[in-house]
Amino acid sequence: MKIIELIANVKLPALLLVVLLIPFLTDSWINYDIKSFFFSLSLTIKSLLVFVLPFIVFSFVISCLARMGKNALLFALLLIMMVFVSNITAIFTGYTIGSIMVPLISMPITLDALDGSGLHTMWVFELPPLFTNMNALIVGFIAGMVVNLLDIQRLRELSCKAGDVSSWFLKHLFIPILPFFILGFAYKLHADGILSQAISAYGRILLLVIVSQLAYLFIYFFMAAKCSFPVFMTYVGNVFPAWLTGLSTVSSAATMPVLIDSTEKNIGNPIMARTIVPATINIHTIGSAIGLTILALVTLNTFNMPMPDLQSFAIFGFYYALAKFSVAAVPGGVILVVGPILQSLMGFSDEMLGLITAVYMIFDPFGTAMNVSGNGAFAIVFSRLCQSLGLNSDNDKQESESSVA
Repeated sequence: MKIIELIANVKLPALLLVVLLIPFLTDSWINYDIKSFFFSLSLTIKSLLVFVLPFIVFSFVISCLARMGKNALLFALLLIMMVFVSNITAIFTGYTIGSIMVPLISMPITLDALDGSGLHTMWVFELPPLFTNMNALIVGFIAGMVVNLLDIQRLRELSCKAGDVSSWFLKHLFIPILPFFILGFAYKLHADGILSQAISAYGRILLLVIVSQLAYLFIYFFMAAKCSFPVFMTYVGNVFPAWLTGLSTVSSAATMPVLIDSTEKNIGNPIMARTIVPATINIHTIGSAIGLTILALVTLNTFNMPMPDLQSFAIFGFYYALAKFSVAAVPGGVILVVGPILQSLMGFSDEMLGLITAVYMIFDPFGTAMNVSGNGAFAIVFSRLCQSLGLNSDNDKQESESSVA
């Protein structure tokens, strides 16, 4: 029985690794039209997912809060506070690493922009979302609290049922087509030469950012595992499919179904996983917090501008952490929001902003992978905190115990 469970856990990561290798292995004998077809298919799947995602977010949030009763408001406030603390800690970690390492790194002022000659789509299928994920999150929190105030059993049952329906959709419809979803993006990344360009043009900086992010992520998971190496390896193994999905799709929102599945395994509590992950998927981004901070310091150094002292950076870090609550769920969404803050508080010129935007977009696949993995670590710590404060309802605990069994 344990062997079957082990194979089931290894199957998805191994399959995703194979999918990411396919563009390299088939580059010489797969023609452009086939690659374009798979890329178009991936975008179509993503469009459908983004369309239904607000409904999924709403259903998961109201389902969890309906089970929490009087603890719902405390849960929401605690979540926001912990996300802010986690983000700003990662930002200052990036500042500490960057202020030490950046002066040792030389970087030419050369902008190798993509020429747009990579892989294009065969068709475009878009369903504009009826409302945003953030609106769905807010409405879900409000509706969940209303359900608790009214205390109508039928309404509470419907709220819980909505979460079950969304969970069925993710596990039985989206997860099975995940390899096809990733394959198209893998062909796109390979055709654009993003990875090779990043290594050749900004290799040392790319290495600094990735090593810093990975070190921080591993420490995060090790602390979440209470310094137990076997538990740490289990946590990392479970979240690895989400890391790969984020790397290939460059979309935290598109990675959410995989991350929910990974988090359910790590915390053994499906209800908490279905609430914490959707609530934090776009606002808790420790990968970009570290990466963008280091890139900002590198850009200042490149243009021979002085490094900000701790007091000056603290102001930027505070506004940066706040800005993360309004980041758009699109590739490079962080730099789009933080750009004006860089100009107003860090003295960035238009040329500097153009440079850091281009570099950040090249690094974005790695940042996204770190973001979603960090959300998995945060969910472990936060769910444990909720349990210690008694914020898990009886239904929540029962489903948790049944899922572990």
